Amino acid sequence: MSTRHSMESGNLLDRLFHVLHHRSKEAESLLHTLCHLDAVEVFRVFVVGGLVRDLLLNAEFDAGSPLDIDLAVDGDPSSLHAALATAAGVEATIHDRFGTSSARLPDGTRVDVARTRSERYISPGALPIVSAAPIEVDLSRRDFTVNAAALLLTGDSRGALLDPHNALGDLDRRLIRTLHRDSFRDDPTRLVRAARYAARIHGEIERRTMSDVRRDRHYLDVLSPERFGDAWRLLLTERETRLALTFARRLMIPQSREARWVVPKSALKVTSGPEQFWAAIGLLSRDRSIGDWLPEAVGMRRQERNALAGGVGLKRERRRIAALRQMSLVARTLERVPDAALQAAARLWAGPSGSAVARYLERREGVRSPISAARLTELGVPYGPALGDWLGRIEAAIWDGELESDDPESVARMEQQIRWSR
Repeated sequence: MSTRHSMESGNLLDRLFHVLHHRSKEAESLLHTLCHLDAVEVFRVFVVGGLVRDLLLNAEFDAGSPLDIDLAVDGDPSSLHAALATAAGVEATIHDRFGTSSARLPDGTRVDVARTRSERYISPGALPIVSAAPIEVDLSRRDFTVNAAALLLTGDSRGALLDPHNALGDLDRRLIRTLHRDSFRDDPTRLVRAARYAARIHGEIERRTMSDVRRDRHYLDVLSPERFGDAWRLLLTERETRLALTFARRLMIPQSREARWVVPKSALKVTSGPEQFWAAIGLLSRDRSIGDWLPEAVGMRRQERNALAGGVGLKRERRRIAALRQMSLVARTLERVPDAALQAAARLWAGPSGSAVARYLERREGVRSPISAARLTELGVPYGPALGDWLGRIEAAIWDGELESDDPESVARMEQQIRWSR
């Protein structure tokens, strides 16, 4: 993400519509309608959250990712839901008694609407008790100052930026700073978000906030596996994953969540999503039982568990793979290994084992038998085990360079060999 930004906010609304015009014409039409609703005297509507932050940064929006638009309504939003649904041509989903709703536009853009509110936490990591409150109070409950600015969409002052916590200043200094000292105690997932956002703005974590991290990171262990897993998964899907993981290691998030969990520095080489990351942890861990305790501790999903197990299993085979001299034997060893584990090993392993995995990944799509099962029967091979045996021998011959699939003479020699064997 680019981190260029201007201290001027007067043209923020123009920038918003410029982005929408190029990214989502449906969202552009929707927000334009919202700006001119007849009911705006009943409430004020603000764009809040990450979209405002990225506009202030003049960020380059990823054309391949749908936009997320968070709207905060200072007032009763009930009349807004129907107006938005009509304008968008979709039905909004109402989530709770405060009128929080969401809608997915046909182009994939997500629009979330929430009434401005206050939050109160009765214990560390608990879900908050919420109450309706003005926008100023709502912004003060946010995780970090850089996410605590709001762009007014309605009324005569539309286009005004509400920035009571100096989001502009902290973005200019590239600082991640919490709004109050108990922020991480209230919601320990903010520790993971601190790493994400510090990476996203290519910044640093403010000194007092870092002191609060050291004091409160032990609260990570009160989170349910599902909540921690969701937060960590978002970190692993950041564009700047390597940098986000660097911050996570600096904040000691892994061992604060689970004392036995280590993220080696070399794991930062594998940043292509959650499955490859967990496969890398399996490949790098010295604990052979890691697959028994880590998945539950960090809320892994089934495919992530499989990737971790694949990495653990592949590590056990490393020496044998390095010693194999025939690619057909390498292929037979690797064909059942999860792809995430293979991709991770190709990045992490050097020497003969790494070369063998890399060759396998490079060649596997091109290994296709030019002699089908039907052709084998024409050559006299009966149905049954012999048919499968010959299909395997043909594939092995391709891997070992004894059969060139696109060479008619090479194929003819193989077919002759098959005939003679009958």
